[in-house]
Amino acid sequence: MSVDSELRHRSTGPSTEGDEQEKNKRLSQLSSSSSSSSDYDMNKTARFSYGKTPEGRVFRVPATRDMVTALLNPKEKKSFFDLVTLGTMAVEIGLFFALPTWLKQVLFIFIFFFWRLGYNAGLGALLKYQSDSRGLVRLAQKYKIFDQEANPKAYRWLKTQLSMKMGDDYDFATSPIEYNTWLLYRQLVDLILMNDFTSYILFTLSWFNWSPQSSFLVGDMMRWAGGLVMILFNIWVKLDAQRVVKDFAWYWGDFFFLIEQSLTFDGVFEMAPHPMYSVGYIGYYGLSLMSASYTVLFVSIAAHALQFAFLVYVETPHIDKTYNPPTLPKRQPAVDGPVTSDEDAPGINTTLDQNATRDFYSYYFRRDLIVFKNFDLCRSTDLASAALMTYSVITPLVIGGKAGVTFAIVQAIFWRIFHSYGLGALLRAQSKGKWFTRHFVKWGGGVEQAFANWKSIYNLSLCMTYITFFVACWEMYSLPSNWTYGLTLLRHTLGLGFISLHIWTSVSIYEVLGDHGWFYGDFFMDDHQPTLIYSGIYRYLNNPEKIVGHAAIWGMTLMANSWAIYGLALFSQISTFMFLNYVEAPHMRKLYGNQIRKEAGLTKTLKSAAIALPNALPDKFHQEVSKLIRETAELQAAVNTTKNVERIVKEMVEKVEKTAEETAGAVGDMVEAARPRLQEVLEETKTMLETSRSRLIHPLVDNNIGTYDLSRYSVKMTNQTENEGFTLGHPIQLTWTAPENHGERDWIGIYKITANKHRHITNISSRGHWQWTTTEQGKTQGTLTFKGAQLPWKTGTYEFRYHHDGKHNVMARSVAFEIAPPKAPSIQNRDAVERCMLRLIQNVLGNDPERMPMTPVDEYIGMGENEAQRIAYTIKLMYGVEFAWEIVLADKCVARLTKRINHALDALAPFSSVVEEKRVNGHTNGHVPATSTPSSPSVSKNPCSPTLISKVASDSALY
Repeated sequence: MSVDSELRHRSTGPSTEGDEQEKNKRLSQLSSSSSSSSDYDMNKTARFSYGKTPEGRVFRVPATRDMVTALLNPKEKKSFFDLVTLGTMAVEIGLFFALPTWLKQVLFIFIFFFWRLGYNAGLGALLKYQSDSRGLVRLAQKYKIFDQEANPKAYRWLKTQLSMKMGDDYDFATSPIEYNTWLLYRQLVDLILMNDFTSYILFTLSWFNWSPQSSFLVGDMMRWAGGLVMILFNIWVKLDAQRVVKDFAWYWGDFFFLIEQSLTFDGVFEMAPHPMYSVGYIGYYGLSLMSASYTVLFVSIAAHALQFAFLVYVETPHIDKTYNPPTLPKRQPAVDGPVTSDEDAPGINTTLDQNATRDFYSYYFRRDLIVFKNFDLCRSTDLASAALMTYSVITPLVIGGKAGVTFAIVQAIFWRIFHSYGLGALLRAQSKGKWFTRHFVKWGGGVEQAFANWKSIYNLSLCMTYITFFVACWEMYSLPSNWTYGLTLLRHTLGLGFISLHIWTSVSIYEVLGDHGWFYGDFFMDDHQPTLIYSGIYRYLNNPEKIVGHAAIWGMTLMANSWAIYGLALFSQISTFMFLNYVEAPHMRKLYGNQIRKEAGLTKTLKSAAIALPNALPDKFHQEVSKLIRETAELQAAVNTTKNVERIVKEMVEKVEKTAEETAGAVGDMVEAARPRLQEVLEETKTMLETSRSRLIHPLVDNNIGTYDLSRYSVKMTNQTENEGFTLGHPIQLTWTAPENHGERDWIGIYKITANKHRHITNISSRGHWQWTTTEQGKTQGTLTFKGAQLPWKTGTYEFRYHHDGKHNVMARSVAFEIAPPKAPSIQNRDAVERCMLRLIQNVLGNDPERMPMTPVDEYIGMGENEAQRIAYTIKLMYGVEFAWEIVLADKCVARLTKRINHALDALAPFSSVVEEKRVNGHTNGHVPATSTPSSPSVSKNPCSPTLISKVASDSALY
């Protein structure tokens, strides 16, 4: 079980009472490995727990007492170690009251750092020694301090001192040496921790500034209130952590022996990573705020940094070694004979999945530029990005003055708009219809090219967003001459802290998401849908970018201290919020559905704390508060006012959220409502152009047409079955009849049924879709075949018109007929697709044997832009894939074009259909969004959705 390097985070569970023999029998089944011991869990309702030494000895762990209660309670017996601890604390307190202010200020800095180094360096070195080689236990064995025969004085003294602080269940003589060594080590821990705390409080009081710091009273009240809230929160963190980890983990017991337990992640450990070392020291900053002393603040920051060093170099390696031992790769046993292909063979599926994952990452991710990581001067995109970043930094400095400031702010606004709204619109279009991928498919690419270009664009935009914001802050930055006065130093300290928090947050996000999630890979790739897992920083926050993802922006803003920058930072925060809510969140809901967690660990913990804290207060306190509220009418009114304000604020927030949702919908409705009107404008424009053309056609009308008998003219199609139309591009044969005195230059054209306003006059150009009837005088009938470029290459309802003697009088019209797109064969039937494409290209080339291909591998000859455009249009009708006409020409043969269609459909497969397909094939491990069902309209109405995803890597065969 992975614990993600979470330390001091182990909850013990006592075993059940019952027959001791049965208990020993069960305990003997514990594995000798430490990892299996950590997984052993028993009934947690009983009194005792059982431990196990590295040699495998199982023993019942005696109960320990609370250190602070035993130390400060005068009724409790005091051991020698207690007296030493109390004595050193008393000396420090005496020095505080005896020494002058200037001297104790200096002295207590050194005293505090002595105990702090004793904690982080001293205890850290001892624990490291014990973890690596069981050093402390070996020292106890070497000097035989727990051996009654070899060292009776030490034995009796230690027995007295240690037993004094234990209960009746503790037996010094029968306890394992690991347990006794741990108890002895605890005495040193108590000495150092108590004096570390005492010396810090005395150091803070020595530097406490009791004089008002603000020019207005409310400022000091807010400072004190904020500090008290931090201190109270710190106390709650420590108490809740003690509740979870108990004494065993509080005193690093697993460095000495293991105890039956399950690793737990509840309470404060769901709120923040390493709470004992992170938020568990927020009280430092509360006291710094109350003391109004920069000295206290910087000493607190240094002490906190030492604590993190202890975490990184001592606890993390031990917890990884104890609870996350490296697993050896499993090798398949050698077999005689041919290798089986049975998918159910042990280990085969795992190996295939691992190879597929490896192939996936090696194909899509190849040393991509992530901010500045993997920068390569020989890569054009990296070089161009570096040049653009350099220009953005240098240009405002070269311009200088107000113009330089204006330029810096404008370019920061531009890149924020481009990053949040421009790329947001791109990803939204990609999520809905794979717009970005379609663009590259159109020009002969695929998912790989689309994703590679997206990664370059995204990284450049991300870097430019922060670089231009930094440049704007630099242009607005000015350091006061007296920078130690006021809030200048505090602003810079907080600014650097926020920047550090931002860097840690970004690194933590990347560690969880990897390259795939960092670059929004699930917007582009369907052949790799990771399971939605909340680990790392996502265990505490559903979306860390929304909360702490802008820490660096606000850090730089605090240091710049400019209203323009404050406004720019707020705009950036709102833009990110809009991006996450209207681009990322809808796509995640579409992919993962009900897998998405409603509450993050931080939210859940704070809610639990809000409920638990009032209940934890003594009944006497509740009674006094109730009495005070009843007796004080003003206080009651204030409470009511507060409730009203809370209600009003709550209603206002709900209204704003509702308005935002309605506005988002209204914008979409406005676009949809405007679409018909825009289409109407386009149609009117097209009609105006056609009308202007008809003005040139009307003079070509023969006004003496009334002398002809129109009943003797006819146009009939001969290769059309009843009530059926024609397939797009299919040749159309027709017969015509006319009287003997018909015109020498009669002609027949094909038009859309709605193109001409008049039945007897054609006022629209035929656009080349026409033929002469005959050049022979007196011939009264004939046959014509329309094919290739003579046919209209658009679907719709058409008619043939017989025209008189080179003019536009209509002598006869055929019945209306439909031109429909060809039926699309299943993409899985490659032979059928190739035949369909071969027939299409032959029709486009007019079935000319000199130009058209005869087999799928034959290259087509003499194809031009118009022919290629017709092929691309037909493919789009059949399979919903848009290609540029240049790509059709570049493929040169039907086989390559068919393969390209197949790859394009793989790349453009709807997200929902892919998730559903994986569900059907059993590849989602049961984590299928409820919205991804086969009855989804986007799936059921798409006849071209493949049911089998081909490997994208085979796209290289096209070239």
